[in-house]
Amino acid sequence: MRPFRIYYFLLPLTTFLLFSCEDVVNLPVDSMPELVVFSNFSDQNGLEVYVYKTRSILSNEPTEYVENAVVKVFAGEELLEQLNLVVPDESIPYYSTNHLTPEFDKEYTIEVNVVGYQTITAKNSIPTPVNLEDVSFEPLVSPGKGNDVMVHFYTSVSLRDPVGIENYYHLKFYQELTPFTVVSSTDTIFGATYLAYPTSVDKIDENAPPTKYDKDQSYLIKDTYFDGQYITFNFNGLYSFNPTETVPGRFLIELRTVSKAYFLYHESLNRQFQNNGSVGEGDVVFNNIDNGVGNFAGFTSKVNSFKLTD
Repeated sequence: MRPFRIYYFLLPLTTFLLFSCEDVVNLPVDSMPELVVFSNFSDQNGLEVYVYKTRSILSNEPTEYVENAVVKVFAGEELLEQLNLVVPDESIPYYSTNHLTPEFDKEYTIEVNVVGYQTITAKNSIPTPVNLEDVSFEPLVSPGKGNDVMVHFYTSVSLRDPVGIENYYHLKFYQELTPFTVVSSTDTIFGATYLAYPTSVDKIDENAPPTKYDKDQSYLIKDTYFDGQYITFNFNGLYSFNPTETVPGRFLIELRTVSKAYFLYHESLNRQFQNNGSVGEGDVVFNNIDNGVGNFAGFTSKVNSFKLTD
């Protein structure tokens, strides 16, 4: 299983927001760098906006993150907040709101100003969430290689799609793992709990509408063929962990109701993943940033959790 960077609240803090850094945008040789702006935002947190520069495909230089930008967020013509620069230790700098909690179906505009560049703007909103109506998780535990434990699982996920509305979803699966070190017979040190993706999650009905998002072992879904219906998706999956190094926590199933811009961006990334990173006709990564490149898109999240022993 692959660990990844995530902001989330463990129980009893209820819910979480995921941000995964995407591949750095590259430009042809001798092209002037453009500004990349990235923010997938939720009602559960304020805005976090990442700003960096594109680079030549021949460059070996590290990504240049911009730390002198002026980033503002508006609702219509009203300035809601100017974002503050956050520079975490040994991590990626970003700009964050202090007070704003985005509301459902309200359009927000970000404005990014960097000396030497045109003003960048982007607009998007958070869709009203669709609930998980019924979710099941049936694990089967067996020995794996070495000290590993294999967990084969079946899961079904049901939702009631709102009628007459074009809806987009991102269905994600994670396993909580907590690393530990045994210091003595009476003393064990536990590390920070993290989330890991399953090794595989495969839909049982090949004709079902979910599209596997290969990089993340999750699924992108558009309601074109089930508008307004109660629908169930079924999956078989697999993951493993080493019980001598980590303690498994909850298995999480997250349904994101996402904006069209979120869906189109990740759908376009998925086409590139399937083409091994090559860019063909129609494979250009979706961009909704004016005077720059990137993605500014909202989503809401509903999560069900299960214990391995359930």
